[in-house]
Amino acid sequence: MLAFVAWPVAVGRNGPQMLKHADEMQESTRPEIRQLLERLSADGRGWAESELALARAELGELKGQAIRAAVFAVIGVAAVFCALAAFSQAGIAFLTPHVDSPGLAALIVGAVLLLLVAVSVMLIRNAISWRTESIFFRWFGGGSSGDAGS
Repeated sequence: MLAFVAWPVAVGRNGPQMLKHADEMQESTRPEIRQLLERLSADGRGWAESELALARAELGELKGQAIRAAVFAVIGVAAVFCALAAFSQAGIAFLTPHVDSPGLAALIVGAVLLLLVAVSVMLIRNAISWRTESIFFRWFGGGSSGDAGS
């Protein structure tokens, strides 16, 4: 029996042509590995620079938010302290005739204020969140959800 081996043939404008093996392709039609590596390196550098720029922008935004928050916190703490002192004195004055002791009235008002502080701290802790966009902060944030507290 006679075996017949056919080479792949492509039909083009100039008629049938034998297809060349991959090793026989001309060097000008294949990109060199060096060029590919240079392009990969340039793309990697561009990506890293973009990520760093995004991280810097996020840090700048966080800095502005932190300064505004600190200013409002100082003003808020001063106002709350003044209001707390006034309400504490008023509460003690109101409770003294009912419990027959200014010390006991002050203890009751102090316990109510302590409970109010504990509830406020829990609510503030749940209200603070920050979502990140930069992969830099995702890597070092430790959480996949993007929350600073997780």
